Amino acid sequence: MVVNSSVIITNYNNEEFLGRCIRSCLKQSLDKNRYEVIVVDDASTDKSQEVIETFGDQIVSVRLNKNVGVAEASNMGIKRALGAFIIRVDSDDYVNENTLLFMTEILWANPDIGFVYADGFVVDSSERKVKRYNLDTLKSLYRHGAGIMFRKSNLEAVGLYDRTFRNAEDYDLLTRYFRNFDGYHLRLPLYRYYRHKGSLTKSKKMRKLWEKRARLKYG
Repeated sequence: MVVNSSVIITNYNNEEFLGRCIRSCLKQSLDKNRYEVIVVDDASTDKSQEVIETFGDQIVSVRLNKNVGVAEASNMGIKRALGAFIIRVDSDDYVNENTLLFMTEILWANPDIGFVYADGFVVDSSERKVKRYNLDTLKSLYRHGAGIMFRKSNLEAVGLYDRTFRNAEDYDLLTRYFRNFDGYHLRLPLYRYYRHKGSLTKSKKMRKLWEKRARLKYG
């Protein structure tokens, strides 16, 4: 079996949506022998592990005994990955069934492309599409680190995620990655982003602080 792509799902206490996320990643139109799904549970205290166990050997399960944050949990998944291409999906989000097929084929056929990214829909808890978002500007792309397919070798070249970042870890990674590699914008709404209303304001404020830290880090 030659695995082309590896999906990394990082999870912390998202038992309510985790199963949906995993199912969307398993039900892809890409040949099942060409991809794997790795779920890294970051020491959840809810029933996430019970959800993960229901998928058996359909997925690769990594369970952490200590919470390390999304950055380090993602790194652990990447290091475990067999695929040449890596895409991270947040455990409360999900993806269109053609996501891996389209993105994998683009990177496979175009060695000069360092990453590929697509548009998506913001959805509510009932999976209703609230609005479409387009990643047609660099600013908008920086806000959506999940759902981007990278080359694993390039991620390793830029040092993976900075484990010291407990927020905006994607912003920090993309800052380094975009300086070295060109990408391709796939103008299809493939990603489904679930917006948490309750913590939205607090999350925005925290993210802005960490984004500022990243900007200061790289001048």
